[in-house]
Amino acid sequence: MTILFCGGGTMGPVTPLLAVLRQIKKRDAKLKFAWAGTADGPERIVIEKERIPFYVVPTAKIARYPSVTWLTYPFDYYKAKQAARVIIESVKPSLVVSAGGFTAVPVMLEASLRGIPCVIHQLDVEPGLSNKRVAAQAKFITTSFAYPASPFGKASHRVATPCRFAGVKLPDRESAAKRLGVDPSRKIVFVFGGGTGALAINKAVEVVLTELTKEHSLIHSTGKGKSISSRSRNYHHFDVMDERQMLDAYAVSDLVVARAGMGTLSELAALSKPAIIIPIPNTHQEENAKMLEEGVEIVEQSGSDFPERLKTEIRRLLKEEKSRTSLGKKLHGLLPTDDGSELAEKWIKLLT
Repeated sequence: MTILFCGGGTMGPVTPLLAVLRQIKKRDAKLKFAWAGTADGPERIVIEKERIPFYVVPTAKIARYPSVTWLTYPFDYYKAKQAARVIIESVKPSLVVSAGGFTAVPVMLEASLRGIPCVIHQLDVEPGLSNKRVAAQAKFITTSFAYPASPFGKASHRVATPCRFAGVKLPDRESAAKRLGVDPSRKIVFVFGGGTGALAINKAVEVVLTELTKEHSLIHSTGKGKSISSRSRNYHHFDVMDERQMLDAYAVSDLVVARAGMGTLSELAALSKPAIIIPIPNTHQEENAKMLEEGVEIVEQSGSDFPERLKTEIRRLLKEEKSRTSLGKKLHGLLPTDDGSELAEKWIKLLT
């Protein structure tokens, strides 16, 4: 039997699903896996490192705001639907799973037509368009947050958010700092914008890094091809960080600056890391941040003073150890996480 995982474009829906996949492997070594993702997203290299067959689904996404994709969507979706049919026929899955994203829609609809069970997990507070589209086909739906009433028109229930770092012991600061080339005696800020990087955050960092690195060290994952210029020996740049490097960066960081995607928030919660969160304006990330605002510091990405406000908040929190510790503990309590075990057990039951 084979489980087909769907997700990509960003790492947001990928890392939680990967945590569940690893737990399913531990429970049943006979099961096989396959993954349907995007051609150019960051997920492909990660999945192929896991030695999981990877299949490409052409991008067919409806923009939330007026866009040329509104005109091209019928053609894009036709291509995606054709690819989904080929994938289902090739993989012959016994179960199809997703944590959201447009990649899953044609695959799950095709699977459902053939009587193959599908399940979805809703990560963000605001239900995604993709999950809403396939909710009717889902055998059951789980969520990372509790709702007064299910937003899917059918029953859903909350579970611990699967996270690859839940229950993982952080490496010691000295060893992790050595691997990253960072001075462990200085306060360290870890900045990243997600699997594809964040241009606005990168630009803000470029404005303030000279001042920040006079006193502190900065680890910055910019995204591929989005590096910024700096001659400071206390600025440490990475295009994209692998899982080990991410864990090392979390281990050495006194403060994290990141977006408000659920993949990121769940890792921060699992590791009780204090964080400044910068939600992408006018997106579901704003609702994520608002729901968890007691456990994070939120800096809005708006106005020409954005870099200055970010610098001020970084400096303040680095001076206030009790505030940082409190934030990490609160976030850990607000967003329950696990290593993927809860969903692994639920999904395996569908195969018996």
